[in-house]
Amino acid sequence: MGLEAARAPVVSLRELGTLGGAVSQAKAVNRRGQVVGTSRDGLGRTRAFLWQEDLGIVDLKPLTGVNTSANDINDNGEIVGGGDTGFGAFHAYMLSAGTSFDLGTLGGNESEALAVNGRGQVAGHSRSGGAGAAPKHAFVIAEPGTMIDLGSLGGATSVAHDLNDRGEAVGLAETKTGAPRAFVWTATDGMRDLGTLGAASMALGINDRAEVVGGSGHAFLWTARAGMVDLGTLGGRTSCANAINQAGYVVGASQTGETDARGLPVTHAFLRTPEGGILDLGTLGGAHSAAVAVSDIVGAQHAAPLLLVAGHSHDASGRMRAVLWAVRLG
Repeated sequence: MGLEAARAPVVSLRELGTLGGAVSQAKAVNRRGQVVGTSRDGLGRTRAFLWQEDLGIVDLKPLTGVNTSANDINDNGEIVGGGDTGFGAFHAYMLSAGTSFDLGTLGGNESEALAVNGRGQVAGHSRSGGAGAAPKHAFVIAEPGTMIDLGSLGGATSVAHDLNDRGEAVGLAETKTGAPRAFVWTATDGMRDLGTLGAASMALGINDRAEVVGGSGHAFLWTARAGMVDLGTLGGRTSCANAINQAGYVVGASQTGETDARGLPVTHAFLRTPEGGILDLGTLGGAHSAAVAVSDIVGAQHAAPLLLVAGHSHDASGRMRAVLWAVRLG
């Protein structure tokens, strides 16, 4: 079942450029209009970037190694991601007030921070210690210096993709049979399986009302009251919801039912309103786009408040570029 298109708010779409390489992707945006993500540089390395109106796109250089990522930024400007340490390891970091902090691991040689909330708490994944390639486990850092292993749903692997200001985390965890399942974790109740829409599921976003979004073949919205609700698609077979803000606006990507020049399904970024309307956010001129993050409402007290949506799009030449949509709600 497709979703009916809402009356389109005014949308502007801006390409954010690259650090000299061929590809860039935006991962998060805050209410100040600061965007973080990853870009290839002129040497082909993957580098964390910060983009803002007055500076353009800048290499963050959070750690000493070659490859780095920036995955989230909060309204205070704190940034989290991961990077090479220069010693054969890849560690989660936080960049706060110009200072980078190595967040360590659960005992292994690899970790990455995927989310930071307004209180500076962090979520992500890390390998534990032991011989061989230990499985990744979701973590939350609720207090500085203490990385909590969230465990799994009985299987080997888990990843925490987001957490809200209450410290509740969501992500993906394997069951005893190895099936991937969306979860929500709280400090009091631990990890809860949110179920599926019939396929594997993963949770990617949560707000302070504990509204959870993700994908299970189709984009879903989960609440304690209604359970997992199918949000449909833009006309194609599959969709995924990547983020939800405090007001209940959801962003993601969906197949449209069309195919590109190579015969592959076209995917477009979408914005879903709290009332259930959906807006196709379009592209830079290419066939594909995806929205991965949405700010809280900017200027909510004004007659025409704004949402900022970050993600990536193919341009007319088929190059993938980080983009920022501005959606006028008034």
